[in-house]
Amino acid sequence: MDAKDAKPSFNYGWVVAMAGFFMHLCLGTMYCWGTFTPYITSYLRKYNPALDYNDTIIVFLITPLAQAIGMPIGGMIENKVGPRMTALIGSWMMAFGVFVSCYTTTVFQLTMTYGITYGIGMGIAYMVPIACGYKWMPKRKGIISGIVVTGFGCGGALFNIIGAGICNPDNLAPSPYFGNSVADQVPRMFMTLGCIYVVATTLGALLLADPSPEDLAALKAGEEPAGEAAPIVPKEHPSTDVDLLGVLQNPKGYLLWAMMGASTSSGVLVVGTYKMLGASAGLNDQLLTIVGSLSLVFNGLGRLFYGGLSDNIGYKSTMIIVFFFQACLGALFISSAVNQYVYSACVCAMVMNYGANFPLFPTVTAELFGTKHVASNYGFVFSGFATAGIMLKFALKSSLGFPTVVMATAIASACAGGGIFVLTGAGASAADKLKQDV
Repeated sequence: MDAKDAKPSFNYGWVVAMAGFFMHLCLGTMYCWGTFTPYITSYLRKYNPALDYNDTIIVFLITPLAQAIGMPIGGMIENKVGPRMTALIGSWMMAFGVFVSCYTTTVFQLTMTYGITYGIGMGIAYMVPIACGYKWMPKRKGIISGIVVTGFGCGGALFNIIGAGICNPDNLAPSPYFGNSVADQVPRMFMTLGCIYVVATTLGALLLADPSPEDLAALKAGEEPAGEAAPIVPKEHPSTDVDLLGVLQNPKGYLLWAMMGASTSSGVLVVGTYKMLGASAGLNDQLLTIVGSLSLVFNGLGRLFYGGLSDNIGYKSTMIIVFFFQACLGALFISSAVNQYVYSACVCAMVMNYGANFPLFPTVTAELFGTKHVASNYGFVFSGFATAGIMLKFALKSSLGFPTVVMATAIASACAGGGIFVLTGAGASAADKLKQDV
């Protein structure tokens, strides 16, 4: 029986997606910063009492930039040694960066370990399961991206609780910083998390494998495993494999870059500052830790939901919903802190919409520029997110004031929604696409 006649009962792409999910549980712990920053800042203040939260937030903001640097590196490594070894290299580097953070005593040292080393390792591993899953299930890019990066969102929720349990088991309140009983636990937290990460990511990486030539032949012939329904929305663009140089010569590449930065800015701000804003409004540390963990569950579920939605109604319509909804929420963020329930709902909704960017933009990148170089190409698009983080750092340190910065990020989300209409021919509705195919 040749590949054309073979009808496998199961598509290994589902295994790849779930392996990527478990890898991303650990890769996504950059979102623990909102919970960890009071502990980490309090610890570093033992060595430099002049430090405040605006000084240490650079660690969180530099991580996406390092991740964007790691993504093209991961793409090049994957082309040479395959997905499994690439994922192992990136995951081990990420875990190493977390572990050695236990020896840091300055913001610069922590930026080098928990920001740059962690971020580059995360970037190397980040797109590997997604790109691998695209090869197995090329018509289901949205759901593959959604499953994998759901782990990225949910991991923060899990490790928020673990980190808080190590550093602050008695739910002490900062004023605005913690004393030595909490701060002294930070090195132990880094060591524990680093060990967990290396074990969990290794198990996930070992399950990654590209389809064989026979598998590719069956996929090219349009074979679907038994019981697997065809996607509702056909591909919105014929895939053409464009490398990074081609993307840099295409105006749509820069548009996607700008949209990525604009649409993620409010989410970055909320993740990095929700705990400080809540504490200033009188909310206790335990409640804010729960809110942070719950918001990251919504982050993960939002990635899965919006990834699947884009396969059904198209990424243009999905992005419009996400970006304009986020703009409305951003305008209400500060005022919502007057009530703990309203504040909790607002934070969760904003972090959910923020997470939607991460299945949507890889999908758009793959549809516009093909899957062969998607890791490198998305690395460029993703750097828009990193750039937004750096700009937020300077904005928060400027004389603009926190309310002005919050409102600016809400406006940026609306501008990203407007940018969708410039992507001509993208994301028609399912009905329209089906009519065009008839």
